[in-house]
Amino acid sequence: GGTILKLANVASMKSHGVEFTLSTHNIKTKDFNWNTDFIFSNAQNTVTDLQQNSNIMDLISGTGFAKQGYPVRGLFSIPFKGLDEYGIPLIENEKGEITSTSINFQERDNTDFLIYEGPTDPTITGSLGNIFTYKGFRLNIFMTYSFGNVVRLNPVFSAQYSDLSAMTREFKNRWTLPGDENVTNIPAIISARMYNENTDYKYAYNAYNYSDVRVAKGDFIRMKEISLYYDFPKSLASRMKLSNLSLKLQATNLFLIYADKKLNGQDPEFFNTGGVAAPVPKQFTLTLRL
Repeated sequence: GGTILKLANVASMKSHGVEFTLSTHNIKTKDFNWNTDFIFSNAQNTVTDLQQNSNIMDLISGTGFAKQGYPVRGLFSIPFKGLDEYGIPLIENEKGEITSTSINFQERDNTDFLIYEGPTDPTITGSLGNIFTYKGFRLNIFMTYSFGNVVRLNPVFSAQYSDLSAMTREFKNRWTLPGDENVTNIPAIISARMYNENTDYKYAYNAYNYSDVRVAKGDFIRMKEISLYYDFPKSLASRMKLSNLSLKLQATNLFLIYADKKLNGQDPEFFNTGGVAAPVPKQFTLTLRL
């Protein structure tokens, strides 16, 4: 039709999964009850046909991209090959060469050298809730979990920084002296003179940000909610001319029970393109119902 690019539905995929809920009454007496609700969901997908070649930048971005034979949002990485004697990152490029600065991020045809990390969407999700009741008290402990996905860490490394740059704690372990390349994979902060002599170093640091060492597991187990409820006796409520009186203390988004240590405290559930976003804050609610 005379145009270079056309929009079209050019892909096919297959997906499958299973989901189930298990509810149990563990203990049931006159005054004490313990109920458990467990939810498990597993879903996976694969691109079976794709009439388009994604470029390297698409495949290594934080959101992932489609490639035939892989999940819809699979994440790929540039192979990291260590640091040189000056602390500059070394990577493998599309030609199979070990280099610092020679890589074509727009390459579409030769992307097989990239390392497949996994899907950016969780494959396993669910929750576990326990409710304990004793006379007028009710305690609810609710946890959520997610497994099977990967997260691209923040692209915080650069060949140039200013006095306004904010550094993550990883910079404490960076290359500072010759020989450090044998004990760390955090690159050096190069001098302005060194950068001005070779401005292509910006490609080395950009490739490092999207290498396989800058990927963490997105798995987590979260203490989502703890609440304590008390229903006052009817006799006490009636003395106050009330039909019902109850008090509830609720805490949500309390903390992560488990997450990948490579995240350095960042929350894997809340992430943006190319990094992790600010998490939902803790919330505490006191409710008096009468």
